[in-house]
Amino acid sequence: MTQNKLLTGLPKILTLVVMLLNLSISNADELFVVNSQSRTLSKIDTQTDAVNNSFALLGNVPNKVVVDEDYLWVVLSGDNTVKKLSRLNGSSLANIFIGLGSNPWDAVKFEGHLYVSGLFSGKVYKVDANTNSVVATATVGTSPEGMLVHAGKLYVANAGNYLQNYAGSSISIIDLASFSTETTLPLPANPQYLAVHAGKVHVSCTGNWDDIPGSVCIIDPASNEVVHTLALGGTPGCLWMKDDALALVADSGGAMLYSYNPTTYEILNGAANPLPNGGTEIVGTARYLAILQPNWGGNGIVQLRHPDFSLWKQYSVAMMPTDLKLYTQPSESSDQVEHPHRMNVYPNPLRPSEKLRFSSSESVFGELCLYNLKGQLVFRQLYLGKELVLPELDLPTGLYLYRLQQSGSKAAWITGKFIIQK
Repeated sequence: MTQNKLLTGLPKILTLVVMLLNLSISNADELFVVNSQSRTLSKIDTQTDAVNNSFALLGNVPNKVVVDEDYLWVVLSGDNTVKKLSRLNGSSLANIFIGLGSNPWDAVKFEGHLYVSGLFSGKVYKVDANTNSVVATATVGTSPEGMLVHAGKLYVANAGNYLQNYAGSSISIIDLASFSTETTLPLPANPQYLAVHAGKVHVSCTGNWDDIPGSVCIIDPASNEVVHTLALGGTPGCLWMKDDALALVADSGGAMLYSYNPTTYEILNGAANPLPNGGTEIVGTARYLAILQPNWGGNGIVQLRHPDFSLWKQYSVAMMPTDLKLYTQPSESSDQVEHPHRMNVYPNPLRPSEKLRFSSSESVFGELCLYNLKGQLVFRQLYLGKELVLPELDLPTGLYLYRLQQSGSKAAWITGKFIIQK
């Protein structure tokens, strides 16, 4: 599937889209960027466009950052520590020693603990987030890197031995209650990043940068087995699940993006037809995506792009950025889940030469997606206002599903079905 096919049906009214997106973005969306060579942490306010490339001074070889409501934890691989910072002003609160020669790589926070992977030690360290001390360790595979917590388990991607063509690449599954390794599954070369969708764990395996192409493996936690492997090719890295129809995968080389359907496992954009304007890290919301471009040898760039991938704006950060994280501060209304508006769809059934119309009881800003019964996305368009008239749909006879995602911190879904009858 080409980029043009992926984006079919998106409106070309970018001026209006930019205006609406500016209005809908939270006043407190913050992006944090780890600048490894500059040894600084950048903070970007997406509402005011203020960029502070010296928000915090870091230590030796800063690599990854974890963000929550109060704190930031930056993994310092060269210092064997994790630096705890105030999220509000970047002040240093603690330096947590992980272990001599551990070379901590990544971290993930769950409830009252921080879990840190030790690239050189083959261990995961459990850190009490209140006392700032290591309280337990678990042995995993060779060169543990990225991690994910899901359903009481900690999934740890073991990149393998890079001196032996990433031999021993695997994923270790740790039971958090006992903090012991439950099982270790072999994976393709160089697994590094993880994400979860519909209860399944997706693992991005970068490959060996040469003759072993990259892939994404899907693991079923119920059986602890790999149930599907997507041969994306190239050098896939960071994963971001946009919705049920689109997963975006950053490129470890920083040049492109890959994509696939996380429900049907259909590859949309692999190494043979990648999306351009990619980067090494990707995060986002229903309203926009943020892509980190490392710009090797110079200052990095963070791009904000609309849902149709068109450029909205960009920011310059510091030298050799290695991580990008998004924090959205809860608003006063964020505790309220929006109630779905009533949606009318007509004519239904839809016949040749007729145009499908959607109307809602109140104005809606969101994204309308149409799917066939295989779960494949067949049409996508922004929904702006109370009514939307689609162009003539060149689709086969049959039953189709629609879903409207309303933008918002805890946005509601409107779903239903319609029939095309010829």
